Amino acid sequence: MSRLLDQNTQREWARQQRILLVLERRYSRRFAREIRAESYRIIDFYKATGEIPAPSAAHELELTVVETDLAKAATKAFGGRILDQGKASGLVLERKFDYATFFQNVAMRWVEDEMVRRRITNIAETTRSQIVRQVLRGQEEGLGVDQIATNIARNVSGIAKMRGALIARTETHGAANHGADASARETGLQLKKEWIAVEDDRTRDQHRDVDGDIVGMDDTFTVGGENLRYPGDPMGSAENTINCRCAVGYVVQE
Repeated sequence: MSRLLDQNTQREWARQQRILLVLERRYSRRFAREIRAESYRIIDFYKATGEIPAPSAAHELELTVVETDLAKAATKAFGGRILDQGKASGLVLERKFDYATFFQNVAMRWVEDEMVRRRITNIAETTRSQIVRQVLRGQEEGLGVDQIATNIARNVSGIAKMRGALIARTETHGAANHGADASARETGLQLKKEWIAVEDDRTRDQHRDVDGDIVGMDDTFTVGGENLRYPGDPMGSAENTINCRCAVGYVVQE
């Protein structure tokens, strides 16, 4: 059996993780910055009026900008490896093949996916709902508006940092594998895809169960009763995608 990338699946997994880690660190800071700015906006409004405003359209727009940049970078990083290896394997891409436009289009398809759009909206709504909970807790303790606002503001940076890291990890993982999938199809090679789970005790049982499974490019992996196109598929539940560390590889059909 010949694999398009590294023949050793665990070595390929490690290589993909190194690329993802660089991207996660870059975009976790950007997500955290947006969450922090929106949190302070809500707190300031609450302090001035005693009311908690709805998520701002500007915040959701900025989150979309970050998601778009993330998708472009992840698609280029993962898709570029696929296309380069496809070319090295004997496929001659069209001479005028425009890598930049291809990566741009694939990234935009990711951002425009209904489930990804919904997750962006959920990020904004979660920022507000967390503050609502803290306000209610402060009111139950008999605190005034100013004290509640001060207490919430004290925790904003830490919460934004943690959420930013988790969001970046989830979004980068899915966008990268989406880009890899589109690039694998673009090579023109006859391929199948392989689920690669890491061999440690942190791996979910349902992900370990599909380690090494190979399916057709148009087929899905059955993971914990769900049909996933690749690790991090936005169609999957939070239980199957958040903090997932699995990778996808490609097998050349003989």
